[in-house]
Amino acid sequence: MTLTDQFIDRVCSIKIEDITPHAIQMVKTCLIDTIGVTIAGAKDLKTKDDALLSYLGGDKVICPIGSSEKTSLLNAIFLNGLNSHFLELDDGVRYGVIHPSAPLFSALVPVAQVNDVKWEQFLLGSICGYEASIRLASAMQPYHYNAGFHPTATCCTLGVAVGVAIMLGFSRNEVKDALSAASIASYGTLKVLEDVSELKPFNCAKAAVNGYIAAIMAKSGFVGPSDPLSGDTGFLKMMATQYNEDILIGKRDYFYVEKIYLKPYASCRHTHPEIEAAFKIRKEDGFDIQKVNRINVLTYKGVIGKHDGNEIYGESSARMSIPYAIAVALQTGKAGIAEFEVPYINDPFILGLNEMVVIKGDEELSKLVPDKRVAVIIIGQTDGKQFSCRVEYPKGEPENPLSDEELYAKFSEMCLHGGKTEEWSNNLFDYITKNDIINIDKIN
Repeated sequence: MTLTDQFIDRVCSIKIEDITPHAIQMVKTCLIDTIGVTIAGAKDLKTKDDALLSYLGGDKVICPIGSSEKTSLLNAIFLNGLNSHFLELDDGVRYGVIHPSAPLFSALVPVAQVNDVKWEQFLLGSICGYEASIRLASAMQPYHYNAGFHPTATCCTLGVAVGVAIMLGFSRNEVKDALSAASIASYGTLKVLEDVSELKPFNCAKAAVNGYIAAIMAKSGFVGPSDPLSGDTGFLKMMATQYNEDILIGKRDYFYVEKIYLKPYASCRHTHPEIEAAFKIRKEDGFDIQKVNRINVLTYKGVIGKHDGNEIYGESSARMSIPYAIAVALQTGKAGIAEFEVPYINDPFILGLNEMVVIKGDEELSKLVPDKRVAVIIIGQTDGKQFSCRVEYPKGEPENPLSDEELYAKFSEMCLHGGKTEEWSNNLFDYITKNDIINIDKIN
């Protein structure tokens, strides 16, 4: 059997009765979280979303998440992808450096609604979509990321294709052909992180749309190469110089959805250890933000050249910047949506703190990745006092999960930001968390 066949068989071997209670809980948790951040993103992107729809056109079939206005299925998937990733609040997996839920649910939710998919099939498609995208991304790291690829754009395209295909009951060969088509349609680089760029959500949206189209190509009878993952022009060699075959096809006593972290702060996950360290330092006796004269950070080398920039061009670059995240966390004690927008990103004092931050990649801390992504902050003051803090597992990691209360607080905040009421938020949260069977039509 080819490597692709082994990979497909590993994913397709999952049956609904195999899915553990904790894996089911994680799917529900990620679904709740993704709905919330998509609703919030839809509010902030409404003007641009409306402009896109005016150009894209299409039949009015389904509402994107967070909207009451119908558009075409493809448009809904695309807008969901943009909105879910825009505020940098969607979940991720540190082993794959990937945000799997945003593209996956951006496609699965509207496709399920249009096709009247029942909960068990939605659940199975979700689990299998996660398995495909997270296994692929994790198997290729750090080589894939270091080569400049954006794993959410690349690996999630394949995960969405597999998730859609299995959710809709495709045959095993059709699932393989969906993966094949997705591997050819998969692309997206980390260039989207640089300076004034606002295109990072575009990579997520493309993964959702291209993954869905790949699945439909397979269902329409288009056959792919017999081993799209292997060979000189195969997905794996094109995307990484090395990969771990055991992660791709090895048997596990857990599902990869159980490796997902949630994000309590509205910025790139690489900034979260530093944010929490800043929160702790600002509460220490003797700390005086007016006396701060140096801020040094030791962390893993993977952030250097991507998230260590002191230049803030706008909201998108602020969300990607470790220096800015530290500065605003020290000044405000918060790191929500507002803290990465005007007026904070133009505040002279915050920007002054931001300029003080010097980040160095540490050899020993780099060796801990991906099991731990550690940051150590050392802050000096003009009075000679020095403060330091080390954070290994920021809030939301599987080792330090959000409580049910914290999950609801985040969901409610996102929904209120997006124009929903507290009653609406509470009802939907209870519906998803307290019912064994969920009607997907009721989640928008």
